[in-house]
Amino acid sequence: MVTITLLVLLISWTTFLVNIITIKQSQNLIIMEENNRPMPSLRVGSFNCNGLGNRNKRDVVLRWLKNKPEEIILLQETHTTSSTEEDWKKSWDGEILFNHGTSNSTGVNFLFKRNTNIKICEHKIIEQGRTSLVEIEYESIKYCLVNLYCPNNNETSVVENTFTEALGRSRDDYLIFGGDWNTVLNNQVDKEGGNPSHSNSLRQTYLNQAMADYGLSDILRLVKGDVSLYSHINKQHKTRTRLDFFLIDDNLVNFPTCTSDISHGFSSDHSYVTLTIQGSGTERGKGYWKLNNSQHTLLTNSLLMVSVKLFVKQRTRATTRFQGCGM
Repeated sequence: MVTITLLVLLISWTTFLVNIITIKQSQNLIIMEENNRPMPSLRVGSFNCNGLGNRNKRDVVLRWLKNKPEEIILLQETHTTSSTEEDWKKSWDGEILFNHGTSNSTGVNFLFKRNTNIKICEHKIIEQGRTSLVEIEYESIKYCLVNLYCPNNNETSVVENTFTEALGRSRDDYLIFGGDWNTVLNNQVDKEGGNPSHSNSLRQTYLNQAMADYGLSDILRLVKGDVSLYSHINKQHKTRTRLDFFLIDDNLVNFPTCTSDISHGFSSDHSYVTLTIQGSGTERGKGYWKLNNSQHTLLTNSLLMVSVKLFVKQRTRATTRFQGCGM
């Protein structure tokens, strides 16, 4: 009796999810037809440029970035100082938000293309030369973008302080973290060569826990699955790792388009990472529900799992017999 009840609940829940997906797809089509114009899209790039203190390299790299379609670009390891701000502004046709490092280390900048209708509301430096956030509004949607360049060591203070500042604000926006995290999220699919595990394991553990606690998603993995993709190559140690990525508010995943990709970098050993968000989500409430796979009793109920396997097996046999009769 218990088994039958669980099966009925499972089938009902599956049917409910299918109906929701169908309704969501229909709504997206209706939005496109009623507006008769493309839905607004926000395109963001992230790139560790390996230092742009040299004027010639800076001009060439910024010219390369100008040709990218992204309206906002998060730069790491810029090597900017207050004395080089004017030179940067001459080379970039748009707004620049600086977080200076030194002439030969750190530094993170936000680059905005001109004429994008993006309203910059507030810029805040969290960790000098390491992390900054900017609150923006675009097409009546509010976002908070956080730019990180984590140190290459096995500590978590920089990323912890950054999460505390970003999450501790009075929020009515969507959070987007991007940059060079100097660790990987998954040793199996984000790393090749060298030791089996990344050396900065404490930050790796913290990030994975923070994603579960704060409702954040590794959007590239949601889109690409377990395909081997890397953003950094170390020729000396013969390793390839995905150190550069976006972590985004779970609610953004429900937008009609939400995707991420990795492409070749320029004059750097890091790749160029992109995030594209198009359309708008449903009206936001005070919070949202997220399944905790490690603790949810339905997923750990052995009776339920056995029942599901039996149900699938029986349905497969029935389908096979039906197809055989039709031949």
